[in-house]
Amino acid sequence: MLGVLDACFIIDWSRYRRRELLSKLFDIMYIHDEVLAQIRSTMAIEYVTELMTKGILRLYAWSDTDEVEFIRLREEVSSDPRIPAVERPDILCLIIAKSLSAILLSENVGIHRIVQYNPRYKDVNVWTALEVLENMVYKGLITVRSEGEFLNCIREYEEDTAHKFRRKRIGECIERLREWLRR
Repeated sequence: MLGVLDACFIIDWSRYRRRELLSKLFDIMYIHDEVLAQIRSTMAIEYVTELMTKGILRLYAWSDTDEVEFIRLREEVSSDPRIPAVERPDILCLIIAKSLSAILLSENVGIHRIVQYNPRYKDVNVWTALEVLENMVYKGLITVRSEGEFLNCIREYEEDTAHKFRRKRIGECIERLREWLRR
């Protein structure tokens, strides 16, 4: 499984006590050098270095074709009032994910709206940390036997990263997990 990391995701995930699980969920992850330039915290830099040293995280080789797509997508995004402003590095990550058929790891609302409203990007999978945690359960990287145990995992993540998930999204995730636990 391939992943693409944006800066906010990697910064948050670097603070998570179970951060080593991300490299077990994905075979290879990609990052753009403009995303790397956004990472300044020591903890996040150390985490990125660790992933790169292991060969799990790689720099994506940006091409002229990718740049043409960026210009096109940026214009489409800026003319769609349903999509909030999105910074260049975040759009680059979306283009990379589409190009590689990879999962984009991002908390960015604008990115989620692009996928929701732009027909060329509707098939790109974008996961927040909540979906990453959920998929870690399905892959056996985090063991839970009840929804309460999963809620404890979510609380751990929220405590470690100071990132709070919307209760509605947690509820939707719990519904999927309940179905999975019944199997």
